This record gives sequence, structure tokens and C-alpha cells, in this order.
Amino acid sequence: MTAPIGVVGFLTDFGSRDPYVGIIRGLVEKLTRGKVKLVDISHDVEPFSVLAGAYVLYTSYRWFPRGTVFLVVVDPGVGTERKPVAIKTKNYYFVGPDNGVLYPAASEDDIIDIRVLDNPAFHVKPVSMSFHGRDIFAPAAAHLALGVPFESLGSRYPSEKLARLTLRQPCGCVEDGVEAQVVYVDRFGNVALGLETSCYKSLCRRGAVRVEAGKRKTIARCLPVFSHAERGELVFYINSLGFPELAVNLGNAATELGTNVGDKIVLKPAQGR
Repeated sequence: MTAPIGVVGFLTDFGSRDPYVGIIRGLVEKLTRGKVKLVDISHDVEPFSVLAGAYVLYTSYRWFPRGTVFLVVVDPGVGTERKPVAIKTKNYYFVGPDNGVLYPAASEDDIIDIRVLDNPAFHVKPVSMSFHGRDIFAPAAAHLALGVPFESLGSRYPSEKLARLTLRQPCGCVEDGVEAQVVYVDRFGNVALGLETSCYKSLCRRGAVRVEAGKRKTIARCLPVFSHAERGELVFYINSLGFPELAVNLGNAATELGTNVGDKIVLKPAQGR
């Protein structure tokens, strides 16, 4: 178990147009008097997409130093009965809504303790119904990064009540077709799929995959990276974050396939050229 080191990784779906990110950054600075370093992961998670937020957190957290506190505000259920929580793992701390966004990263690093953020001493008052990022999550993350005891943030929360979200699924019989969920689309239109990495080898046994996205059917060639393909060609490969992914070389796979986060795509082995 690692103690907090004064670093906060900050992830939201707030974007950069509105003042929300700046308000939280200012509040953390105010509460910690510059003693905490806040590192932006992204604020362009697709609005309301807990799945995309979970993917970004899961693929990012391990690159931060041990003892980092992750402040995650992708919270379409703000103001409802979902719990605000802090999770202590073997090497990190995660603060955010209990809607599944924290679970893939936290569970991979082995969950040690979970607290509901119900101690008003670590709230900004009055607590807004619609901005828990400012009034509950940010103060908890800031104080935790300063070294406040984890247990003081609130009452214990049973692990069996924690909302679970799965980013990867096994393949099964690839000849029958594998239904994969789109877990993320980046700004280039690359489509990350929620499959185990081992699925790639099984699906690519003939050098290509047949791709069915809604009514669209096409072939993607299996290559080490999209840049090995012809311009405009659809490619199936393992992305730099360890997920099977569809991309178009110098193009946009999401647009070509008409797909977005949460959609399902069916993949089958096909004959490559």
C-alpha cells in the first residue's frame, strides 16, 4: 500500500468551453495552497459516457506514479442516489461517482478499502445538487493528496455494492462471429473494442476480419499498425493501450462504420489478400 504523494490525476467529460474544469482546478489550488500537483488526463470524454471514461482511466492510471489520487468526474447520475466514493487500492487512490467509471482501473490494482464521501468536513458548502465534482469529489481528492487519512473521508462502503463495469470480454468461438462493444473512439476516429487482447490472434488467423457494424459490412486487414495500410484502408490491430482496434489509415473508422461508443460490432475471420 502506497501513501499519497501530492499528485492528482484529473479526468472529466466537461470539455474546455465551460468554466467547470477551471473552477475545480482553482478550488484544488485554493484548498492545497499549491502543495498538490494536478495533472490533466482528459476533459474531452464523450459527455455522459461512463464507458468511455472508464476506458480512459483504465488505460492511463498505470502511467502515473504510485500514490497518485485520481479525481474522476464523469457523472450523468449526479444528484441521484448513486454514491460518491473514494477507493484505496494497492498503489493508487480513486475519487468519483460509484457508477462503474472507477471500477476497471481500481479492481485491476486490487481494492483495499472503499469509503462513501459522507463526511461534511470535506465538502464545500452548500453542496450543489448538480456539481459534486466541485463540492464533494475535488475537496476529497485534494485533502487525500495532502495526506488526510483515507478513513476520515467517510463511512465504509461494502465492496459488493460497488458498481461494476467490464471493459473486456473473451472471444468464444470466432467462426460464429464475435460481438464486440465499442469502448472508445479517439479524435482520429479509431474504434477501440472491448475484447481480450488474445482475441486478435484468433480473429486474424486468415489475415483479415469481416466487420459488421449495423447494416454496414466490410473487410479489415490485420496489420501491426494502421500506417502499414494503403490510404483509406480499414485495418484491425492492437492499439498502443492494449486493446483491439479498427482504424482507417489517414481516415476515420468511426465515420466509415457509422459507429460510436456503446455500439456493437461483429467480427469474423476472413481471407486476407
